[in-house]
Amino acid sequence: MLAGRLDDSYTVEVRRALTPFTVAKVGANSAIRFAPPFIATIGSGLGVRLATIGGAIAVGELAGLSAPLLIRFAGRFTRRTSICYGLLGIALGAGVCATSRSAVQFAIGLALMTMTKIVFDLGVIAWMTDRVTYARLGRAIGLTETAWAGGLFIGVVLMGLLTGVTSWRWGYVLAIVAIVVLAALLRQRLPDEPAVVRVVKAADHVKATLGAGWWVIIATMALTASAQGLFVTFGTWLHDEFGFTDTQLAIVIFGLGAVELIAASSTVRFIDHWGKQASVTLGAALIVPAGLGLAVLHGHLVGLALLALFIAGFEFSILAMLSLASSLVPNHPSTGLGLMVGAGTLGRAIMAPLATAAFSSQGMWLPAVMGSGCASLTVLCQWRYRLFRRRVGIPGSADLYT
Repeated sequence: MLAGRLDDSYTVEVRRALTPFTVAKVGANSAIRFAPPFIATIGSGLGVRLATIGGAIAVGELAGLSAPLLIRFAGRFTRRTSICYGLLGIALGAGVCATSRSAVQFAIGLALMTMTKIVFDLGVIAWMTDRVTYARLGRAIGLTETAWAGGLFIGVVLMGLLTGVTSWRWGYVLAIVAIVVLAALLRQRLPDEPAVVRVVKAADHVKATLGAGWWVIIATMALTASAQGLFVTFGTWLHDEFGFTDTQLAIVIFGLGAVELIAASSTVRFIDHWGKQASVTLGAALIVPAGLGLAVLHGHLVGLALLALFIAGFEFSILAMLSLASSLVPNHPSTGLGLMVGAGTLGRAIMAPLATAAFSSQGMWLPAVMGSGCASLTVLCQWRYRLFRRRVGIPGSADLYT
């Protein structure tokens, strides 16, 4: 289905794996993305306040800081094993969430999903980088990452509709069934082979990780914090401000997911032509006015259009960031990706309780302003990264930006 989006310069193996990987990512992302928009419903079901669930989401996100250790752990397995074990771990975490009776147990389930999602994602990306050159990697990864949008407008919508007629627990059950089936299918389809081993000079490793690359890591943390500020509040905003039910919220999520898919498809089309860093910067720059506009118009339904624009900018930017991060350590993309995952996790973890607390005390305008501020920091960091690379004359710096 998606194989037709890749030309003959990609191997048959890569083209055949593209659709199964993307479908599996849709299932995994659905479980991961379900909690933030339905935070009010989950909090009510557990009998806790909004801020408490925001704290549980933060704890779950903080588990992603184990990414460097998880990378080493997953590196001992074959790519197929990492991918399938990661999926099964996500299903287990969703099961803990579905059966939780307290915010603590719910946080444990989220943490388990976060950690095993890292194993799964890095397994897929590493499988791709073993077989695709950097110049063409952006398109291949971008196509699989359209599943981030698919998880929202397909998976989360179905889970939300089921929540509307039953409860949020059954929403997680639906995700569990889908993920287990997908893990079994991938185990049958993928060859079981060891990872490709590359030798990296120590000097190159230090130069990439301790130099300009840290600007990308900081930018990632700010970008994910920006999006998290709205992801954990927009569902409650629509519920409190306009009286949306869970079913109506699912319909809105479908529309937002469609917007994400358009943005992701645009990234796939333009990233390798425009450049990785330019794409990150343009997407983040779009977030700033969208967030400020939402802060002003949060009392009107037109704010939904600004929310959609905000999410589109984030999706475009974060997908480009994946390809950019894979270049931070020459010949060793998993190191840069691991740092990016950890930074993104930290950004979301910090913002989740701050945004929910800000919403509880001030309403939607404050999380929107916070999101715009974080996106501005992302633009600034990318600008500093570009200047640093040009000043020291790092090879390939022009390719990243133009």
